[in-house]
Amino acid sequence: MPAPCLARVAGTIVLSTGIAAVSMAQSPPGASFSIAPLVQFDSDLDSGGDAAYAAILTSLGTSWRIDERSSLGVRLRLDYEDWDFDKPLGFGGEQPWDRLYRAGISVPYGFTTESGWRLGLNPTIESSGESGANFSETLEYGATASVSRAVRPDLTLGLGVGVFERIEETSAFPFLIIDWRINDRLRLTNPFPAGPAGPAGLELSYTLDSGWTAGAGAAYRSYRFRLDSDGPFPDGVGEHRFIPVFVQVGRDLTENLRINLYAGAAMETRLRVEDEKGRRLYEEDQDPAAMLGVSLIGRF
Repeated sequence: MPAPCLARVAGTIVLSTGIAAVSMAQSPPGASFSIAPLVQFDSDLDSGGDAAYAAILTSLGTSWRIDERSSLGVRLRLDYEDWDFDKPLGFGGEQPWDRLYRAGISVPYGFTTESGWRLGLNPTIESSGESGANFSETLEYGATASVSRAVRPDLTLGLGVGVFERIEETSAFPFLIIDWRINDRLRLTNPFPAGPAGPAGLELSYTLDSGWTAGAGAAYRSYRFRLDSDGPFPDGVGEHRFIPVFVQVGRDLTENLRINLYAGAAMETRLRVEDEKGRRLYEEDQDPAAMLGVSLIGRF
């Protein structure tokens, strides 16, 4: 596979808890995978104590061209987070959650009209919960729909909307689609696939002479998950909201394998615990926290 194709796939890998996926609507046909370990270091909670976590984010998918104008894909993802709370006074002295799992499947469909408009639909269903949560209470589902068009050879613009029935909450949001090759080296794109966690964000990247690329970006992320039925908040709901701000460097290791290295910070973080009906019990703000991550992205 030519290097630009792999770089385009890699550009959709996410430095964010729970999303390490390839945007099938923007990637060429074929099978692809990603593996992305990351860590968020300790930072203080407003009412006392601190919190940190480590995660492994994975995805695997493929796509097919149905005909000259349409394509269909399927993508599986599995994410794991291991949280560590130290003396979290704002949650009544209890560790609100521990090991979190997210598993999901999406089926993106794309269609290009004769006039050049690209229409996309991406239904998704996933399970999001703490170890020990009741599986039937962990399900989230919904879809994103989008329309985009190349207004110039170097500029694609579009708009989309996402609607998701999350755990004890309905979420709806608009998002912007942009792929702007400002010049031969500089490019503005969406680093995040829009989904249950929120919109797509923005990233500005630069191609270096050495074959490396460098970039910086940010987005808004929100994850909800069902809590352990035998935990301190039985069958409750946890929520993790934050703004990841990051820089990254990456390059192709082989024709079909790429590595990206990330450093950044989780900003405006809010951790929340609700009861089993979605009524707030506790809510804590967290200081900015450093994040480091690496991703391997490949095709076969």
